[in-house]
Amino acid sequence: MAFTNPNKPSGLSPVATLSGSDWTGKGRMYAIPTTDTTNNYFPGDLVSLVAGGAGGDVFGLPLISLTAAGAAAVGVIQAVGTVAQGGPYINPNDLSKTFAPLTKTVTYYAFVLDDPNIIWEIQEGGAGTNLTTAVIGRNANILLGAASTAANPGVFVSQTVMTDTAAPATTATLNLKILSLAQRPDNHFVTSPSTGGGGQKWWVLINNHSYRTGIVSL
Repeated sequence: MAFTNPNKPSGLSPVATLSGSDWTGKGRMYAIPTTDTTNNYFPGDLVSLVAGGAGGDVFGLPLISLTAAGAAAVGVIQAVGTVAQGGPYINPNDLSKTFAPLTKTVTYYAFVLDDPNIIWEIQEGGAGTNLTTAVIGRNANILLGAASTAANPGVFVSQTVMTDTAAPATTATLNLKILSLAQRPDNHFVTSPSTGGGGQKWWVLINNHSYRTGIVSL
């Protein structure tokens, strides 16, 4: 019997901590500036500190931008809105919007899980050969996907996946470190078709993290 995995990318989702301590869900507030006019921001998106000495916003919160493949990241967005200093993470002028749009007439604020010890689940995707057990312990990059901003279906989550187009390697600057295949009955290695990711879900760490130096894999 052939198994198939649901093809439902949703960015990075927290599942545990590397230390084994209880999961608290704690994070911190970061700001997305109005000058960012090239990216939507969704829950599950990997984000980076803004480079070039940009500093913070008027409340002293650090500025973030969407993480590119191979760039250092600070964490993953869990919620985003326009209310500063304590939330809630909503847009009071449009409660249907749970993401930050391309055009930002005001500063958006994101609740980011920025602990480098969080273990994340992410779907594999791309046009390369499906990953196998040989990649466990290696590092890999993300592949950005375009999430829908349409009012219908209205499910605004990240479409970022872990790429299989570029093979996982030992390079310390790659975004993620692969820990294991996600251990669930509905998650299997897919050999046919052999390309496109097979919907496989993996458990990873953010390897190239702003609060911890990237680590060369075995």
